[in-house]
Amino acid sequence: MLAPMASGAKRPPRCLIVDDHPVVRAGVRAVLEQAFDHVIVSESESIEKVGEITNGDTPDVVIIDPWRAGVDVAEIVARLRDELEAPIVVFTSDGGARLLSEALKAGVKGYVRKDSPSEDLVRAIEAARDGEFYVDPGLSSTIVLDEGDRTLSARQREILQMLADGMQTDAVAQQLGLSTETVRTHTKRILAKLEASTRTQAVAIGIRHGLIE
Repeated sequence: MLAPMASGAKRPPRCLIVDDHPVVRAGVRAVLEQAFDHVIVSESESIEKVGEITNGDTPDVVIIDPWRAGVDVAEIVARLRDELEAPIVVFTSDGGARLLSEALKAGVKGYVRKDSPSEDLVRAIEAARDGEFYVDPGLSSTIVLDEGDRTLSARQREILQMLADGMQTDAVAQQLGLSTETVRTHTKRILAKLEASTRTQAVAIGIRHGLIE
């Protein structure tokens, strides 16, 4: 059982659940209300009704099963960004590599299976709210990197590990005896190869895929 989070400086999250199954929406609501004190939860049975449900109020996180909604995940992300500008956590019964890859490429902040422990959904919501990235640990093995130009070199793995350890570009350059510009170039190539939009996302993908610790 999840205990309510201790109160602190951060205000309670505002979450929007989009799913056509009332039972699923009720279950997610129960998890959120148990995990966060004074959480504000809105529900919509479809993406078309999101506007009338939110009434112009932007949630902190949108929790949605795009394939239940019958819409391509890239279209979902684009539409919700235009309408709400809120980070998206995919909560789905499908954990296939192709759909996970589509979601990551579209720019979602989290991906959790519906049969995973409720703690994983809570962690994904917290990460998305903080601008971070979270993938269900049970799905880490399905993040498959193509061969060739998507394979990280030993140097790139080394740099990614340093970034994961919290080191800044200048510190990485000094420790490796490289220029800061060279480290920036390596970082850009790492992001491109992992199809990540931020260093944080690249680190998350690297950890999930076992490229770094």
